[in-house]
Amino acid sequence: MAVIRATAGAAAVLLALTASGCSSSSDPGPSSSLTSGTSTSRTPSPSPTAPSPAEEAQELAVDLVPEYLRMIDDLYLDPSLALDGIYEVAVAPEATAQATAIGKFRSQGYRQTGRSQLVTASAVSVDLSNDPAASPSPVFPTVVVSACVDVSQVDAVDATGESIVPPDRPRYLVQQLTVVNPDYPDTSSWRVSEAPNRQAESCEG
Repeated sequence: MAVIRATAGAAAVLLALTASGCSSSSDPGPSSSLTSGTSTSRTPSPSPTAPSPAEEAQELAVDLVPEYLRMIDDLYLDPSLALDGIYEVAVAPEATAQATAIGKFRSQGYRQTGRSQLVTASAVSVDLSNDPAASPSPVFPTVVVSACVDVSQVDAVDATGESIVPPDRPRYLVQQLTVVNPDYPDTSSWRVSEAPNRQAESCEG
């Protein structure tokens, strides 16, 4: 299972232990030629195991989550940014839904302050089935990622500067993101296609 900030920076650390061979001889004279001629060969270190396609897909999908959250915040924080930026991290229907919501937010004169903070994200399932020509809808490699996001520092204010966020809003959002790759096996093509969420008082709840 891929876990953000746990697997991303947790590649195996290999400790190279070098054995130092110390020879002791009380008589360095001719008798030294009688010493055994055995040679010492080093056992090669095992090569790091390459991740399987499923493991790689999970890691890439999990790594996309903070990028997705950052882009959403950017678009809410800066109304001068083009909404097309959402397509760098998402595809329909999620990209369409977000672009519509952000456009409406901007048109009402609202402004976001603060950013969300990713607490945890982990892959819960992976399916690398790939059939873009499938009918009635294409089938793409998919990873489902569960994430918990701290939104306590995020506020939204109207044109007068008054907050439009209820004061008793729960601190966290628990999301279930569906991440797909329409151009698999291109590793740069993972995108969020759905991201339903619910408010929660804790990441466990």
